[in-house]
Amino acid sequence: MTTKRKHWRRARLMITGLALLAGIAALSLQMQPRATAEPPSAQWLAVQPSNLEHRIGLVGRIEPERTISISAPFGGNIANNLVEPGQRVVKGERLLSMDASELEVQVRDALSTLLKARRTVREFQDWEAGQDVSRARRALRSVQMSLDGNEQKLKDTRSLHERGIVARNELEELERQTQLQRMDLHAAEAELQAVLERGRGEYRQIAEMELANAEVKHAALSRQLASGEILAPFSGIVVQAPGISAEEAAKGPVQTGSRVSQGQPLFGLASIEGLRVIARVAELDVNQLKEGQPVDVTGDGFDGQHLQGKVMVVGGQALGGSVPGGSSQFEVVVSIPELDEAQIRQVRLGMSAKLSILTYHNPEALVVPSAAMRRAGEKWLLEYRSTPQHPVSMVEVEAGRSMPEGLEVFGLEPGYVRVPN
Repeated sequence: MTTKRKHWRRARLMITGLALLAGIAALSLQMQPRATAEPPSAQWLAVQPSNLEHRIGLVGRIEPERTISISAPFGGNIANNLVEPGQRVVKGERLLSMDASELEVQVRDALSTLLKARRTVREFQDWEAGQDVSRARRALRSVQMSLDGNEQKLKDTRSLHERGIVARNELEELERQTQLQRMDLHAAEAELQAVLERGRGEYRQIAEMELANAEVKHAALSRQLASGEILAPFSGIVVQAPGISAEEAAKGPVQTGSRVSQGQPLFGLASIEGLRVIARVAELDVNQLKEGQPVDVTGDGFDGQHLQGKVMVVGGQALGGSVPGGSSQFEVVVSIPELDEAQIRQVRLGMSAKLSILTYHNPEALVVPSAAMRRAGEKWLLEYRSTPQHPVSMVEVEAGRSMPEGLEVFGLEPGYVRVPN
């Protein structure tokens, strides 16, 4: 019994020792740090051409493409005013008519002067066959004939005097008459020459200039008379005449029967055949804008109308009123071409407009994540393969525009690029 008890005690001690060693080993394994898992491999991202656009959004106000001033064509009373400020008119519509009774008198006077000037010029054109020249020539011939008769009579009288038949005083009287007729002949010749000269040179030039002046004056008055009915030169909105003084503006629109002077502004006409939008752009974006860039124009008051325009003017000088030390602003003018009837009914002058200006467009752009780009000195490199089965190669690319999706690159073909995790 004693020997069995000893063997049993020894076996129990051995089991206890093994259990203790097993516990110590387990504890040591728990206290050792765990091995770090191997990071997964990098991703291969497919790169395909896509439409890339960059736009700048601005807010502006609708204005007419042009505004002209309608002035009184001549002085007088307004016979009938057919429009009011804010009224929409179409091209060719009658706006206002003038009382032309006073102008008609001036036109008739101008016509009378013109006809007289034409008659004078015609006389100068046939001057040598005219009445004045004919009268001077007749007078010269009459004096010449009288002189010829007296000279023959003087010759006969002198012969008779030498034979003592005619007294001395009778001969002397005949000589005096002949001398006076010679003087009359010289005067008639001078008169004929003077009359002939009036048909040439300065006299004729003066008559032609008077005719030209009469024609111009009559034509100008006739045009004024024809413009007594003022028609709309284009479709637009009747507005206050631009550039008038505050005193004139306070008088209100012209009324039927009002007295106006020639050239007095009556009202303005703002075109709706073409519009423009005036907006402001910050100095950080102004250099991205250029004349001719397409613009999408929308507005809260357009009732769903979507307009197309283009940048017409980019201001070259900062606008006044900028905050010192702050960002300067520049004016941008967007032109909107002729509108259709539906657009004209919805888009009104003075409405606010939202502009979306297309500053860059590439329909075949390749955009890769910025993490895929590697810098090697002055070069940008990408790990690239055309298909998942092809080997990997390093491709040098040129960086373009930075986008939220990544970076536009040039010099790369569609395929796959490696993007590290």
